[in-house]
Amino acid sequence: MNCERPAAETTTPTRRRIRELAERTSNGTLMRLLWLQGTRELWVEIHEPELDITIVIPAEPERALEAFHHPYAYGAARNALPQAAGTLASS
Repeated sequence: MNCERPAAETTTPTRRRIRELAERTSNGTLMRLLWLQGTRELWVEIHEPELDITIVIPAEPERALEAFHHPYAYGAARNALPQAAGTLASS
């Protein structure tokens, strides 16, 4: 009689990597286009060193470059900016 137990299935959590697709600076402000590998999730991260804040704007995959090149306009058009950032974009 075979009394061996089947090996317990082990699940290894899948670690998705964040990939930087593009980076640029403008007047000291750093903008990065980021992608969560294996998904359609993209976002633009803006670091404003003068204010010491980082703003994250979700981007549609089809419009990711638009979001990267014009993050404040893209975010404002989609109500994706924090209130303070909306004030910055209009000044």
